Amino acid sequence: MFTGLVEAKGVIDSFERNEDGVILRLNHGDSFKVSINDSVSCNGVCLTVVRFNKNSFEVQLVNETLNRTTAEFWKENDELNLERALLPSTRMGGHFVQGHVDCITTITNIQHFEKSSVWTFKMNEDIEKYIVEKGSIALNGVSLTIAKKNVRSFDVALIPHTIELTTFGNLTTGDSVNVEVDILGKYIENFLGHKR
Repeated sequence: MFTGLVEAKGVIDSFERNEDGVILRLNHGDSFKVSINDSVSCNGVCLTVVRFNKNSFEVQLVNETLNRTTAEFWKENDELNLERALLPSTRMGGHFVQGHVDCITTITNIQHFEKSSVWTFKMNEDIEKYIVEKGSIALNGVSLTIAKKNVRSFDVALIPHTIELTTFGNLTTGDSVNVEVDILGKYIENFLGHKR
């Protein structure tokens, strides 16, 4: 479980293909510490640390992950948003993020202001019912608030701090991002569906 508040950016150091998918090595700063079996959100994808040292760690991406997320497009030197799993003693500043990607969507427009910006994303039919104005959404693992729900798209507003701290500063119109809708909406839908 994550909060969607990114702790650091990591840089992909290597890809090593194997029968199960890909072993990915990420370099990170000294302050980002992990251990074997830790769950780490990498651009919103929950991955398990299989090896680590002081400044890097490795994760195994299986074919299911590669097929369902933007991980299939990742390459060496790409930056990824990193967040370690939530501790019971941690402040819950974002929202409940599992790292289980629902779909991929595309950036259709970016409206820049002095330092902030409003980003428009294509709204896929399978997530439309979970998109709620002022509700939460995780995009590339970043907890964001939906500013506006349009007919076939939705908007989020980014403050300068978010752009600087995350990989959003590297993205542009046409790029794809991982989407995880708010799990609470999915649970409510499931409960109501079973009350027949």
